[in-house]
Amino acid sequence: MHIFKDQVAVITGGASGIGKAFAYQFGTEGMKVVIADVEENSLNNTVSELQSHDIEVIGIITDVSNQKDVANLYKKTIDHFGKVHILCNNAGVAGDLDFVGQRNKPLWEQSSSLWDWTFGVNVSGVLNGIKEFLPSMLKQNEPGHIVNTASMAGLLGGSTSGIYGATKHAVVRISEALFFQLEEIDSPIKASVLCPGIINTRIFSSGRNRPDSMWENSEKPTLKMIDEQIRQGDKHFSHGLPPEIVAKQVMQAIQDEQFWILTEDVPLNRIKNRTEHIIGMQNPILSKKNPSESYSNPPIMEDN
Repeated sequence: MHIFKDQVAVITGGASGIGKAFAYQFGTEGMKVVIADVEENSLNNTVSELQSHDIEVIGIITDVSNQKDVANLYKKTIDHFGKVHILCNNAGVAGDLDFVGQRNKPLWEQSSSLWDWTFGVNVSGVLNGIKEFLPSMLKQNEPGHIVNTASMAGLLGGSTSGIYGATKHAVVRISEALFFQLEEIDSPIKASVLCPGIINTRIFSSGRNRPDSMWENSEKPTLKMIDEQIRQGDKHFSHGLPPEIVAKQVMQAIQDEQFWILTEDVPLNRIKNRTEHIIGMQNPILSKKNPSESYSNPPIMEDN
């Protein structure tokens, strides 16, 4: 897909982080941009910023876990611009990475509300975007592209971030199926999955956007705790790759019709070692020094 000027891009989670960088990147290519986000103030500020750079853009408040909200996003997009060419299912939350107490809990002690919220945004949000936008994109019979944002956590294992990692594994598998199904019908619509490493965004503190109904009384943080988490998150991810670098890489991947999009900091050796463990039917190896880095050693492969 090589034609971008005057085409329409829809980006969920577009008010900040990677999504905001997408919006700038697409806008500077002459595309018309729709950004969807659950944070109204950030959304309005980003729309104003983009407009100050002469980018044609609209912003729509959207909870991607709510199919009616995504249907409304689709309707307003079509009403305003008439078509959609690029869909970035980018909205995501950190789930059990959000607060220190949650990160240290094993899977069986995490609340059902946390599971529901994380899967609702990260998995159902992707599915809702595909279901609402893809049929129209297919009917256009024009080149187009869908980019689903997963994570390197969708390619790795480990003892930490079990809920978040599970959602991102799901996004990778959904994206693979989407890629093959579009190929099977010889569609001009292509698909990619973005698996970034550590990016300088605020996903670490996404609990700030968790609805009251999705907290259990025993785990709901105070405003002071949320402010502290945002501060910690900003510090923790400040060394990450700039979102603008990721946006440029995604733009190139769309042009090249490339499915896998991995940022330069993704530990390919750990992905390779995990795959070798699977092929060799070897038990995972836990790194006691850093539990998040499982499969840090290659398996012992037996000769056949």
